[in-house]
Amino acid sequence: MLEKINILGLYISLSGNGKRLFRRFARMLNNARSLSYSRELVATINDTMGVDKKKWFSCIRASDSGFKEFIPDWYIAGSKIKPEQLYYRFFKMGAVLLYEHSSLFLAYNISVDTKAKKRCILLAFLKRVYDDLIDNEHIGKDILFNSQPNIGLMNNADYRLFLDLRKKIREVASPLEFVNYYATLKEVNDAQGILACDKSVENTIPYKIKNGFLLDMYIMMNDLPDELIRALDVTAEFFACLDNFYDYDEDLAKGKITYINQSIDPKGALEQKFEKAAVYLRKNSPNPDGYLKGLGSLMKIVLFAREKKLNKLSSFV
Repeated sequence: MLEKINILGLYISLSGNGKRLFRRFARMLNNARSLSYSRELVATINDTMGVDKKKWFSCIRASDSGFKEFIPDWYIAGSKIKPEQLYYRFFKMGAVLLYEHSSLFLAYNISVDTKAKKRCILLAFLKRVYDDLIDNEHIGKDILFNSQPNIGLMNNADYRLFLDLRKKIREVASPLEFVNYYATLKEVNDAQGILACDKSVENTIPYKIKNGFLLDMYIMMNDLPDELIRALDVTAEFFACLDNFYDYDEDLAKGKITYINQSIDPKGALEQKFEKAAVYLRKNSPNPDGYLKGLGSLMKIVLFAREKKLNKLSSFV
């Protein structure tokens, strides 16, 4: 009964877009209970949420609120995809990244406030648009990093949203207060130009992910302890491989080289990256259990989904 009350409370707190997505997923999970492999997936999802439901709910609410505040109506109305698909595309990235980052902070006994979470979500949304402009629109990173708007791209809705989100970041994270964030921006942007080949992929992708994660954390908190920064060497590597494992088939179809899709045993390679992170955090962080249980459970969902060849949730939205 208490669990149902908590879930109802989460549902009531969501925006209209959030409630619609919630109802759709609830119907999907309910229908899935009649299938044996789906029942296993539902149990895995419940286990994942159950590891730290309070934190997951907090991240879900933060990402939902961020979409409502930061994604303008003109962008939603002019989108080529359905509003619920657009919502899911931003919402998922914001919630998962915030969960990972806040979990790592807690592994070092650092709590972050609501404003820090809000800044993290805003940056996650900016990254979503930035990646789409580079990958889908093939707009150069130098153009995106330029402080002056490109007049010739003003008819591109994603580019206009990118400029809008970048402006909002400067409003909520001043250059004087968040010195390390702005100092890291160029390094992260430059890393986008590094292409992975079959010999360098194991080092290239985690390097890019680490810099991106460091940027996220610097916008949440300007001064980070050295031990947390060092932990990103292994946690970012694991998370990069987790993302690549989830996108395995899609990456191969696009001809994208990743450490995971170049591995003879992708599942074993991912599990080794997690174990490497686990060993490091248990040795070097004061409070690793929450991170390892939460991200370990998330890994189980990804492993199950790929093993059963299940379609991504985005294909059902």
